[in-house]
Amino acid sequence: MSVTSKQKLYALTTAIVVFNFASCGKYEDGPKFSLRSKDGRLTGKWELKGGSIMDDLDDGDVDIIFEFEKDGDFNYEISYSYDGYSYSYDYDGEWEWESGKESFTLTLDSDESEFEVKRLTNKELNLEDEYSYTWEFEKQK
Repeated sequence: MSVTSKQKLYALTTAIVVFNFASCGKYEDGPKFSLRSKDGRLTGKWELKGGSIMDDLDDGDVDIIFEFEKDGDFNYEISYSYDGYSYSYDYDGEWEWESGKESFTLTLDSDESEFEVKRLTNKELNLEDEYSYTWEFEKQK
């Protein structure tokens, strides 16, 4: 009995769907399904756009960028204006998945911070830190 192209396509499609359902749907705010892996969605540059963390940032101009690389490297950029002066800082560190990829740990120097992932899509990343602040990011192009 020969396997037809249609049967091969069906088997491949089924395998992809099963694999992705096993790796998705863990986050409180979704998505329920994605064809991209969690690593693939998280990797890249993210700009802070909202969340309760913004309430504690002064009314000045503040830009925060998180950049995740597949190899576990991490970069944190913050720039802000205060009293007519501009400041910019850049920190390198590492990130690592925790709790079945439901959270991750950021390590900058010897300081560690844990973030729970609430939503992770190709364009949105919503987090909650260990102090219950929420962070809402948009993916940069």
